[in-house]
Amino acid sequence: MRKQPPSILQEKGEFTKFQILLEVMRNQPHVKQKDISESLGITIQAISKYFKKLSRDGMLETGSERSDYRLTPKAIVKMQEDLRKLEQFVSDIRHQIKVEHAWPAIATKPVKAGEQVGLVLKEGVLYTVTADSPLAEARGTAIDDAVAGEDVGLKDLRGKIQIKHGKILIVTLPSIRRGGSRVVDLVKVRAFYNEFKPDRVGVMGAVGRAVLTKLGLKANIEFGVGRSAAIAASRGLNVFVLVVGRMVNRIIEEIDEINMQSSSEITYEVKDGRLS
Repeated sequence: MRKQPPSILQEKGEFTKFQILLEVMRNQPHVKQKDISESLGITIQAISKYFKKLSRDGMLETGSERSDYRLTPKAIVKMQEDLRKLEQFVSDIRHQIKVEHAWPAIATKPVKAGEQVGLVLKEGVLYTVTADSPLAEARGTAIDDAVAGEDVGLKDLRGKIQIKHGKILIVTLPSIRRGGSRVVDLVKVRAFYNEFKPDRVGVMGAVGRAVLTKLGLKANIEFGVGRSAAIAASRGLNVFVLVVGRMVNRIIEEIDEINMQSSSEITYEVKDGRLS
């Protein structure tokens, strides 16, 4: 059953009374209603009504002077009670909104919730292995049941996954106005590809897609290429990118941005794919 807010928040005017008593405590015995009005953003007329009510309830006692106000012992007790309720309320809210971070992985065999598993990184993706596996670089606890090939959330990770950053090879191509794919050295581009042995292929623009078609290759990344390539490389993947020359700067800017944001050291190389 959901807990109800404490009376200081639930009942009309109770929190305002608490604020007024707090201001009196801070400034007693010389308390000006005008100062409290400005501090709380409430009209002086409303403050005056609250003062009269608090006095009748035995929370305030007045001295011989007009601005002489003090908290009574009853007010101190009331404020302590209200403060405890506020602290409990805040504690409950923090508990309700606390989100436990879950690390995603792919199960290589059936896993039960609460089971300890080992973790290995392959092509930028975490996979579970048995907890005692010599391949395990880290260990964690499964949050849910999962069958082989299914995603599973993990908590309480221990150990350190060794991530070796991948590289990015950017091959520049001529624009349509300069001949497009017709003046690309396909043999040279194929050699770049075979030597680099990429894990992923990115492409920007029609020229790049045409070149891939002529080479019998397919792209894994077609949108947000620069950022996606940088993120893939940060997870240990090598990325081969085909791009029209004028777009190279955009790709490089996005790689540099990821490097700064994640303190990574992703390296890239630019090669010319045009016919000599």
